[in-house]
Amino acid sequence: MIELGHNIRRRRKELGLTQSQLANGIISTPYLSLIENGKALPRPDILLPLAERLQTSVESLMGVTDENTMEQVQSLIEKARSALVYEANGYEQAHQYVDTLRKLVESVSDPHILMKVDLLEINLYEHKFDIDRYTQLMKSFEEKWENFRNNPDILVQYLRIKGNMEFHMARYEKAMWYYKAAEKRLADVTDEIEKGYIYGNLGKTYLLLANPSLGILYAEKAMQIMSAHDRWLEMCHLLQLIGSCYCYNGEYEEALQYFERILRMCDQFLVSSLLISRAYHEIGICHMKLGNTEKAIDFLNQSLDVVEPGELPDWEIGVVHQSLCQTYLKRGDLIQAKKHILTALELLQGRKNFLAECYIYLGKIAYAENNPETFVTYYMRAIEIFEELDIAEKIARASHTLGRYFLEEGEHQRGAQLLLKASRHYSQLIPTVDFDVDLPTPTKAAQQKSG
Repeated sequence: MIELGHNIRRRRKELGLTQSQLANGIISTPYLSLIENGKALPRPDILLPLAERLQTSVESLMGVTDENTMEQVQSLIEKARSALVYEANGYEQAHQYVDTLRKLVESVSDPHILMKVDLLEINLYEHKFDIDRYTQLMKSFEEKWENFRNNPDILVQYLRIKGNMEFHMARYEKAMWYYKAAEKRLADVTDEIEKGYIYGNLGKTYLLLANPSLGILYAEKAMQIMSAHDRWLEMCHLLQLIGSCYCYNGEYEEALQYFERILRMCDQFLVSSLLISRAYHEIGICHMKLGNTEKAIDFLNQSLDVVEPGELPDWEIGVVHQSLCQTYLKRGDLIQAKKHILTALELLQGRKNFLAECYIYLGKIAYAENNPETFVTYYMRAIEIFEELDIAEKIARASHTLGRYFLEEGEHQRGAQLLLKASRHYSQLIPTVDFDVDLPTPTKAAQQKSG
C-alpha cells in the first residue's frame, strides 16, 4: 500500500494534477489522500481509472518490475555502495554505477528502489564532501519522498548519510546522534549490510569521541555481520578500526597484530592498495609510539609509496605527513618535522580538525626552537578551532599543555583559566563520581552544636 501510494502521488505530481483533479468522478479527495499516504488500498475498479487518468498502467502504479531488471538494479546498488566506501577510485567507480542505475530504473516503479538510488547519489556527494550539491540533493529527496520515514531500510540509510556528512565536518557528537537514531531502528531493517555499516560507523565515532572500548564493541558487532556475508573489504576496514582502538589505549603490540592481519588478508584476496596503505600508516604510528622511529618512518613512507598517484585523497596524504612530522619531532629532527607539517598544512585545507592538529605540531616545533610567542599563537589558534568543532578531548589536551606552560612562566591567571578549561572538557570524557556539588543542609543537632 505504501508503494502504491508513493507511485500515485509521484505520477500525479509529474503530470501537475491536484488531488481534486485526479479524484474527480472516480473517488473522493479525502479517500485519495488516504491512498497516497498508504492508509487505504483501492479496489481494482478504482485503481484502473486512476491509472488511466495518470496515463500509466496498474502494474506500474503497483511497482511491478520484471525480475531480471530488479536483480541488475540490486547488483549495481551493492557494487556502488561497496566501491564508494572501500575502493581506491571509489567515487569515480560508484559514479559510473549510479549513471547506469539511472538509465535502468527508468522502467522501475518500485519507490523503495527509486529511493535507494536517490540516496546512493546523495552518498556520492557526501563522500566527495561536496556540501552544496549534497544539501541540494538531500532537500530534493526529502520533498520528493514525503513518507520515506515509514520505510525502516530507507530511513536508516538516510540517517547514516546524514551522520556521515557531520562526521566529515568533524562534528562527531552530531554524527553520533544520527547513527544512534539509526541504531534504534535496526530491529526493523532487512538489509544486513546496512546494519553492519551503522555498527562500523558507531565504532569509528566512539573512537574519535575518546571511547575506544565502545569502538571495539561496535566494530566486533559489525564484523560478525560482514563475516557472515563474506564481505572481505569491510572486514579489513573493521580490523583497522579495532587496531586503532587498541592503539588509542596504548596497547600497541595488540594493535600491530590487527594491522598485520589486514596485510595478510590483502595479500590473500588481492584487495585495494588503499587498505594496504592505511595499514602501513597505522603500523608506522604504532612503531612511533613504541619509540621505533626508524621503523615508523619506513612504514609511513611505504604507506605513500604503495599507492599510485591520485589513489589516496589529498587529506589522507596530509595525515601521513602529520604522522611523519610527529615521528621526526620524537627524533629531535626539527628540519624534517617542519618540512612534513608544512606539506600537511597545504593538503589539509578545508579539513578543520586536521588543520588545527597541524597548528599544534607547528606550536611544538616553535617551542622546541625557543620561539614562545609563536608557540602560544599556534596553540591558541588550534584551541579556537577545536572549540568551534566541539571536540572535547582535543580542547582538553591543548588547553592542558598551554595552561601548564603559562603556570611555569609565572602567568598564573592565564594558566589557571586554561587548566580549568581542560578540566571541564576532560570531565566530558571520563565518567564522574555520582554525587552533587551542593552541600547538604546542616541538621538541627549540628546547628545547636555550632551555636
